Amino acid sequence: MKHFASLIVETIIKNRDLRKPAERRRIGIIESWVSLLGNTILALFKLLFGLLTNSLALIADAAHSASDIFSSLVVLIGFIMAGKKADSEHPHGHGRTEYLAGLIIGLMLTGAGGSFIYSAYSRLSEDIFANPSIASMIMVVVVIILKELMYHFSARLGQLIDSDTLEADAWHHRSDSLSSGLVLVALAGGYFGFYSLDALLGIAIALFIIYTGFKIMRRSYSKLLGAAPNYELQQGVVKCVREVDGVIDAHRLEIHDYGSWKVITIHIEVNGHLSLEEAHDIAHQVENHVSSKYHCNTIVHLDPAEKLSSQE
Repeated sequence: MKHFASLIVETIIKNRDLRKPAERRRIGIIESWVSLLGNTILALFKLLFGLLTNSLALIADAAHSASDIFSSLVVLIGFIMAGKKADSEHPHGHGRTEYLAGLIIGLMLTGAGGSFIYSAYSRLSEDIFANPSIASMIMVVVVIILKELMYHFSARLGQLIDSDTLEADAWHHRSDSLSSGLVLVALAGGYFGFYSLDALLGIAIALFIIYTGFKIMRRSYSKLLGAAPNYELQQGVVKCVREVDGVIDAHRLEIHDYGSWKVITIHIEVNGHLSLEEAHDIAHQVENHVSSKYHCNTIVHLDPAEKLSSQE
């Protein structure tokens, strides 16, 4: 399955320079459309079989897949907005729209999970049971296989363009396949006479949906407030700066995240005996080197190394 997904990815990226922002947006949009269409089809099939078999677990799982439709829309909007030019009111672009949409999706997920817990409780108290069939169980197995394929497809693309957004979307696919596994257990239990298993696992899936909702809200809220970037990115930027000839050291790094666009500010230490023109040339090289690698706006502040050493 992983090998098959890799073959599809290799076909998409063949002879493409993924370092270019336009190519990065292209990959993001392709992934989001594949996820959007796949999640829509699978959610409809789950809902149909859930209604036919009166399975709360399957209907709850359909809602989980429907939530993945919204997450795919977030990815699509994020990459489309990333291509929109900055304006006077939004000098750093519109990339944070993605985080706002994520916050809304998280709220919707928690609400949906709560409603399914109430439905499951009602079923248990009123002895309302599902009527599973072999066909419905086969359908769930097919869903799990397709979801795993979508996971490997999205995860591989996310790795290639270094996108946390695509990797997060990939884990939405993986979480959906796991919840579908619980549904399969519930349907099998009902088929063999363990009728309450459907409602009980419906509650388990609902709790998982609520957990996912809170997790999405926390991440989106944190990024809207300007959360610090990950350690690997910070170390990568400092290493990139030190690769430029004439840079003695670098410190006071600040990275402002605007979705697909970032603003990086960093202080570099250079020989204090250099002329203004020579020092400026080094700063300019650093800006170009960092901006070309991370596709960002880079601001460099010069510090004479000798002065810093005398202050220690």
